[in-house]
Amino acid sequence: MVSQEFKTAVSDKNLLRTRIMLKDSFVVDPTFAQLDELLSYAKVYLPGLFVPFDGEYLENDKTKWNDNVMNEELVHLVTNFSETRINHLRKVVSKVLEPEIAKIYRKRRGQSTGPSVRRESSPQTREATRRKALRILQNEGGKIQNIMTEVTSRHTWKPSNVDDMERAAREILKAAQDYKNNR
Repeated sequence: MVSQEFKTAVSDKNLLRTRIMLKDSFVVDPTFAQLDELLSYAKVYLPGLFVPFDGEYLENDKTKWNDNVMNEELVHLVTNFSETRINHLRKVVSKVLEPEIAKIYRKRRGQSTGPSVRRESSPQTREATRRKALRILQNEGGKIQNIMTEVTSRHTWKPSNVDDMERAAREILKAAQDYKNNR
């Protein structure tokens, strides 16, 4: 699940914070499920996330892959956030953290066979959440329209206009996600 903290970093266009959070997900969840989810979200809302590979040396000798190599590669990823480095890091992390990955998969399998603890919300609750999300979408869309009308009539932008647009856009993204999560 994409955390609100990550969504805020992305919506604030904070490339460094977003890249650090993505880098951290390599070791938080070495199965890459979290990384894949975060990358999918960031690719949509944060153009310019990736940079071209800098051509610096990547350790390809698997016998040398250890915690030190992994940590060095993670540090380099923040300054050269390229798809080449991400793909290389997936291989390094898979080898270095292989025992942890196996534990995670065993734990997931064990949880999936037991009774479900999570309760599905009622159709009425989901419908109420969807209606609320649609109201927010309509209200925030109206705010954006009003700001654009004001800016167009003045032929200039105020800093407060940009702040108001950003707030409205964040609310729209949250409401859209709420709606989608409750279909």
